Amino acid sequence: MDERLKKSDYKSMKIILNLQLQKITKSFLFLLFFVFFAGTYAVAQSAPEVTKNKRPFPVKYTSEVDQKLSLHTITLAPVYDNVNRIYAEPIQKLLIELLQNDKVWGYSAFPDLNKKIFVETYDSKPQEVLDILNQTKTQGLLTAIITKGPAGMSIKLKLYTADQGLLFAEETFQDQSTFEIPKLREQVVTLYHNLKNKLPYRGFVLSRRGLDVTLNAGEKNGLVVGQEVALAQILKINRHPKLKYMVSTEKEIIGKLQITKVEPYLSFAQITFEKENGVVEVGAKLLPNDFIAYPLPVLNKDGDVVDDKLSNSIASTFETRKKETKVGDKVTETTMAHAGPQVGKFLLQGGFSQFSESANLTTGESPSASQSMAPTINLGLELWTTPNWFVSFELLQAIFKASNGLNGSSPEDLNYSYSKYSGSIGYYFLLNKDDDKTPKIGGQVGYASMKKDVTDTNPRAFTSSTTSGFLVKVNGAFPLRDYPVELGASFDIFLSPSTTESPAGAGSSSSRINAFGFNASYETSPSLSYRFDINFDQIQTDTTGGDATSSTEKMTNVLFGIEYSF
Repeated sequence: MDERLKKSDYKSMKIILNLQLQKITKSFLFLLFFVFFAGTYAVAQSAPEVTKNKRPFPVKYTSEVDQKLSLHTITLAPVYDNVNRIYAEPIQKLLIELLQNDKVWGYSAFPDLNKKIFVETYDSKPQEVLDILNQTKTQGLLTAIITKGPAGMSIKLKLYTADQGLLFAEETFQDQSTFEIPKLREQVVTLYHNLKNKLPYRGFVLSRRGLDVTLNAGEKNGLVVGQEVALAQILKINRHPKLKYMVSTEKEIIGKLQITKVEPYLSFAQITFEKENGVVEVGAKLLPNDFIAYPLPVLNKDGDVVDDKLSNSIASTFETRKKETKVGDKVTETTMAHAGPQVGKFLLQGGFSQFSESANLTTGESPSASQSMAPTINLGLELWTTPNWFVSFELLQAIFKASNGLNGSSPEDLNYSYSKYSGSIGYYFLLNKDDDKTPKIGGQVGYASMKKDVTDTNPRAFTSSTTSGFLVKVNGAFPLRDYPVELGASFDIFLSPSTTESPAGAGSSSSRINAFGFNASYETSPSLSYRFDINFDQIQTDTTGGDATSSTEKMTNVLFGIEYSF
């Protein structure tokens, strides 16, 4: 009995222990599950959201060279001269004022280094330049060296940047007669302006919102509404192998903008092209082109900086015009820039001429001479005094041989030299002043002379002669609207031309001249065009008391060359 009771108690205790063990296991598993779930939830809450990109822009395009050429603040080293600071002090004051008034660059004072500074040695000590830039927290160092010597006055303006502390660009002025401080101020302003325009960019993107950006360049820089400009990043500076200054830069276009609004020193634009979304950001650089330049600082009579104006080179090269663009019912008036008159143009041509001459001699014979391929050169110069008035000079020269057309006359071969030169004052009338593709009609008044030298023969076949007279020229130019081609024509009228013959005493003469021509030019750039001309000249001369009763000269010139505007 007792033995059976003991076995029953043992079984009961075993069942109770199993039940307790199961409860403990379930509790442990529940606790483990709870800890795992809570930890996963906490990690999920603290981890960044990766399924939703709040700024869907790519990784930034970064260029160390580009960043080191981002010039915002400049420091000026003490100006040096070799005449006990007679020139250094006023030029130092001027350069500081230029930097303080600059709309792009800021100014930071040069540090007190407690040692004598030799600015002329910075070329060979780039680490000193970097140390100065670090101390002043600037991106550029400007130096000026003025020397007076037997060769006159010399000024060197140099700009160093954080790119290895090397010389970036230099501008020099030298003259034997300029010693007055006011004139030197003007030269330094020009050097400063030219040095700044050597930068491979003309401004920065100041801000961006969506596709709208703000630039730190405006109307004073030559920007106009409707103009398209490019943004780029500088990838590499190519330097002179010995002197280390910048020769060229390598850039990558990252975007294009269209100007929508301009202010004197700011402009607003819209992105029309972007290499990748978001690559155009604050600091992106505005590329220079023919219409964009840093403005030229202006001084008053006391030498103080008072204003900025568009660079003379830009203002004289480009005029403004109004253009209406209609989109639906909306008409937008846009001020555009286009190439206009500059100083003048120079024409250089070469080619050949077809020459023929015939005479009616008093002996009854009619000799003739001709050359179908006479080498010819033609030079022309036009100088503008205003956009419409100009002065013109022309010179044509041909040298060739021809057979003696008179039987029994010697020598058999004749040497010819033919030249034509003229000078005149003219006026161009534009049919539509607001259209750079408008036809242009011109009139000129001047003097012209045609001279022919020929070998004297025995018996005499032809005489040397010079025909001159007052010239009235009418010409026209007709641009093709859809092509960089311009067609032209001219007609010369000679008033009371006179002819003299050699040898002297050959007789008295009277002449009639017919001259006209056609031309075509193909523009490759605002400054350079290829030009083709074909001109026809005919001189008929009646002679009394000489060897001939009449003679006729014909000259056809076929010329090709370049026309360069400057």
